[in-house]
Amino acid sequence: MRMLLALALILLCVVGYVGVASRRNAPVVTPPAPAAPTVPMTHDFAVPVLMYHRVCELTPREARSPLMRDLTVPPADFAWQMQYLVENGFTIVSVDEVERALRERRPLPEKAVAVTLDDGYRDNFTCAFPILRRHEAPATVFLVTSVVGDDAHLTWEHARAMQGERCGFQSHTVHHYDLTTLNDSTLASELVDSRATITAHLRRPVSQLAYPAGAFNDRVVAGVQAAGYTIAWKKGGGPVTPDCDPLRLPRVRVHGRTTPEDFARKVWSGVYVRDGQHRQ
Repeated sequence: MRMLLALALILLCVVGYVGVASRRNAPVVTPPAPAAPTVPMTHDFAVPVLMYHRVCELTPREARSPLMRDLTVPPADFAWQMQYLVENGFTIVSVDEVERALRERRPLPEKAVAVTLDDGYRDNFTCAFPILRRHEAPATVFLVTSVVGDDAHLTWEHARAMQGERCGFQSHTVHHYDLTTLNDSTLASELVDSRATITAHLRRPVSQLAYPAGAFNDRVVAGVQAAGYTIAWKKGGGPVTPDCDPLRLPRVRVHGRTTPEDFARKVWSGVYVRDGQHRQ
């Protein structure tokens, strides 16, 4: 009887050891990561495309100029504006995505917004770019090719560095002339040469143009189309919607004097437009 009890105790010990060892050697099962939240999409999009110029501090001399104060958004304001977009659930898309949505009838996020910078100032690299990169936000710079590399504007090296971090580059013509004042030959040169220069330096196709100072007429629009552009941007006019003319697309201007309340109203304008359409 004692022998049977001893054998039973030994057997229990062996089974317990094997169980513990098997648990110790069992692979660790990691619970699946929670799925990333899906962004609501819509074919009835209304996208505010924000239009900036300079992002920097004003010099004392510039501060006395109404034009420079208007063109220049302080870096602290720009950082707050990008943070506002993120914290309020906006999806920052590129204008390339807007172009594809228009051309191919693709949906865009319900709360989409895009960022553009005109003229290609040097501070787009030194001040705006680090803020955009921090938020992994795409942006597009419309370059005036004749001033690339001077003291006040981007170099091609800057552009290539930015291009690797989700920044695109499109045309703002060669000299930033008022296109409505040019003869047909000069108009064609401003449009064609700018595309060719950007393509040669950045090895990317150029399909979009921002009208210098927002100036255009029917003759200019025809010249833009003949030069091979499929998208052209004006200033003003509210958010981009699916029924917009691709060669007369609107943008929403952000000024140096834009207050937080003004900025909120501008970026929520797409949501207001969509809500109004749905009520109708």
